[in-house]
Amino acid sequence: MGCNSYIFLNRRFDKDQSRLDKMLNYYSQCGYNYQILLYPEGTDKCPLATERSRKYAEKNNLVHYQYVLHPRTTGFVYIVQSMRKAGYIDYIYDVTIGFGDCIVQSEVDFAVYGVCPKDVHYQVRKLKISDLPADDKGLAEWLINLWKEKEEKLRTFYSKDPSIREFDNTPEGKDYEISKNIYVTQMCIISFWTLTTLIWAYGFLM
Repeated sequence: MGCNSYIFLNRRFDKDQSRLDKMLNYYSQCGYNYQILLYPEGTDKCPLATERSRKYAEKNNLVHYQYVLHPRTTGFVYIVQSMRKAGYIDYIYDVTIGFGDCIVQSEVDFAVYGVCPKDVHYQVRKLKISDLPADDKGLAEWLINLWKEKEEKLRTFYSKDPSIREFDNTPEGKDYEISKNIYVTQMCIISFWTLTTLIWAYGFLM
């Protein structure tokens, strides 16, 4: 992850700001295309995080969400505004993920209990940065409202029978399915890394 220039955070802005400045400056000066995958919720929706989100909602007179956690706006706003000042951001991609039948909560569910969804649905929207509010407060409110939309979107998604679950089409949206060739390629990649991991683990334990 370090080789891919991941940004490692403490999830405390007073500690993370200098690290963000360093990495964002690197991205903007390197001259290459970049992607920052950001989770404004800060963590996955485990029972502990859900309870914290509920308390946060009560403290701030907000509605408790069932399908998402309340987003933290500080880091998002700082990153977007920093890249705006550098003139090195054109789009934001809004990604919503829904599981067709079962939700994998952790690696333990997958590796130990064999929990694996048969279908994973992604809704991806490409948003022009010029269409987002220019000021910090407006940008934070935009993110909060986006999460309200996600809550309702996922509520509608999970209210459907598992066999027919899918996201409602967005205006001018397109449906994409993985082709057989891509599927075979992905299976080869997974098999390779699974075998490599097992060999590495065997050598390490022996």
